[in-house]
Formats: sequence, C-alpha cells, structure tokens
Amino acid sequence: MGLYGTAEQAIAALPARARLSGRPEPAIPSSSQMEDEIARLEKQGACHLLRSDTAYPGLLAGLPNAPVLLFAQGRTELLSAPSLAIVGARKASGPALKLTEDFATGLAEAGLTIVSGLARGVDGAAHRSALPFGRTIAALPGGLDITYPPEHARLQADIAQQGCLITEYPPGMPANARHFPRRNHLIAGLSRGCLLVEAARRSGTLITARIALSFRRLLFAIPGFPGDPRSSGGNDLLKQNQAILVEQFQDILAALEDAPLPDQGLAPWERPPLRQPSLFAPMADSTPTISAIPTQQNISATGEHIRTSDEKNILSLLAHTPSTVDEIASRCQLSISEVAAILIELEISGAVQRHEDGQITRLH
Repeated sequence: MGLYGTAEQAIAALPARARLSGRPEPAIPSSSQMEDEIARLEKQGACHLLRSDTAYPGLLAGLPNAPVLLFAQGRTELLSAPSLAIVGARKASGPALKLTEDFATGLAEAGLTIVSGLARGVDGAAHRSALPFGRTIAALPGGLDITYPPEHARLQADIAQQGCLITEYPPGMPANARHFPRRNHLIAGLSRGCLLVEAARRSGTLITARIALSFRRLLFAIPGFPGDPRSSGGNDLLKQNQAILVEQFQDILAALEDAPLPDQGLAPWERPPLRQPSLFAPMADSTPTISAIPTQQNISATGEHIRTSDEKNILSLLAHTPSTVDEIASRCQLSISEVAAILIELEISGAVQRHEDGQITRLH
C-alpha cells in the first residue's frame, strides 16, 4: 500500500509492470472475486493476513522479503508469540525422534510455540509433542485445505483447532516441490531460533538452517553420531561454530533469555501502512510514496523504463554477486525503507533479482 496508495491501484499497475519486465500479463480476478475468497476463508475459520495488518507476525514483517499476503487458520495469536523452529530428517532415527519429543515438550511447556513444516519424521514429532500445550504452528507448502503428507491429515486438522496453520498459498493450491523453499522461509522467519535434530549435508533441513542464519536467528543443533549421514550437516555447522551445541531443552531457554530480539531494522519500510477497513477501500492519503504506476514521464518512446537518479545510483552499487538490503543502504545516502521501495521498482522492471534469502543481484 505504501507504494501504490490502495490495493486497487496496485492491482491496476500489474499489467503495465508485467509488460515492462517482459513477463506475461497476469490474469487478475475482479474485486468481487477477491472479496468472495475472503468470505470463504472466514467461513472455514481461516483468514488472510496482509503485511500491513497488526495481526501479521512481527518477526516475519521485519524481513525484507516477507510475504505480502499470508493465509492462516487457527489461533493466529500464536504467530506473534515467542517461538522456536524444530526441523530435521524425514527418515529420522529412533533416538532423534525421542530427542525431538523431549525438546518440543519441554519448550512448549516453558511457553515457547514450536514451529515446523508438518513433514514426516522430526517435523511431525515436534508438532505432536507441542500440541497438548496448544503451542505449535505448521507452515504448509500448499493451501490450507490441502493435506501434505496425506498421513498427517489428522495432525493437520488438530493443529487447525489447537494451534495454527499458515501458508503463502491460496486454498486449493496443491503442495509442490518449488513451494518448499518458501515454506522453509516461513519456518525460519516466524521463529527466534531454529533447532536442528538431524540434518544431512544436502537436505531441506540444512536449507532451513541457512535461511535462519541469514535472518540472524539463533541456530541450535543436537550433535549426532559421526558415522550417520543424517547427522553430517548439523555436525558440520557445529564444527564451523555456526550452530550452538545443545543437549537439553534448558540450553535453548538459557540462550534465548540472554540473546537480544532479532533485528527489526531489516524491515523494508520504517512502519507498516495504516490498516484499511476494507481491502479495496481508499486510504485517507492515497498518494503513492514513489512513482508506482507507470506514466509517460517514466516510460520512454520505445517503451523502456526511464531510471531515476536513485535507481541508477543503486544499480551502480549492485553486481552479479548478492548484496543485502542493509549493505546497499549503507553504501548510499538513502534509508532502508527508501532502498527497499526502489528495489521493488527495479525488480518489477526486470533489472534486479531477489533471491530466496532476500539478497539482491543485478541482472544486466
């Protein structure tokens, strides 16, 4: 909203922005269709969360690549409660599953919400152990009405009642392999820290750990048997001093108590836009903060985007190696919020690429 003024103006800008970046024009549903989807969600006991909503999870909102829209079902107040992610191997060993249960039970009883991805193995054990305390969040790789894996249908339904389900994907969207990185972003972004129980060197669990580190979250790992490949990734992180070795859940509680909250300065704007009573109602001041909708002034006769001096300045600071929003802001005379807004413009026009960890590279 801060860029476009209202949701309707943002939607109206999509076709022109797609043409500027050389992408196909998106199929845009009508306002009534969007309102109908919102009503259907509410009827199912679910809701949508805009990044500008006060109910949007605060730790996630502080990240430069936080989703603009989330779908949630259950106790959404858990999204802003102190939480810890627990992730690990799908084909976890018996001892690893027992440790997961012990850690999740102890942490949930101590008041922490346990976040995981509802996968087989460690994820499922973490959710089940925290569920009796009503303190678990499952991040999904598909819509709220899609069960994945199928054998977790009962667990997913229980979490929807006693905990919280959250996803970036609308109802009806099936779980897909390309959705898992975004699911992992939610797991790491919602949590103050992340615990690895078992993680192979090439695994989705290790990807989540790397994301957590990039988000400046505390990373914990339970050391595993040296000869077990399921423990190799976590053991590597311990050897590299990138993870904190823990043997009991009290180790995590002590580390979190001594650690400051994650840096909220990563937020791409200094404060969220004002809430709107309706998604499509105009704001009191609907003047966009930057030139959001392409006009004749910023499009040349050949249809190319005309760069502003600030856009040119930021492009000159970028290379084909990734940079963070903080790094870019430190090199120019602009605030983080201004840099983030300009990067959105450059990304839409196809000049830069935003990676899964939120870093930026120049495309040409």
